[in-house]
Amino acid sequence: RKRARTAFSAEQLKKLEKRFQANHYIVGEERQKIAKDLDLSEAQVKVWFQNRRTKFKRDQ
Repeated sequence: RKRARTAFSAEQLKKLEKRFQANHYIVGEERQKIAKDLDLSEAQVKVWFQNRRTKFKRDQ
């Protein structure tokens, strides 16, 4: 079954965006840490970064 869509809080988005500006790719321990910090799953963080990179490329 399809996973429910995540509604990120303004605070979570602010922190995710900040990380994205520093580095468009995030893996392993770094991703684990961010997920823990933001109270999200690693999968949610992974997908957010995937989508954000797509948006970034599209807006180039």
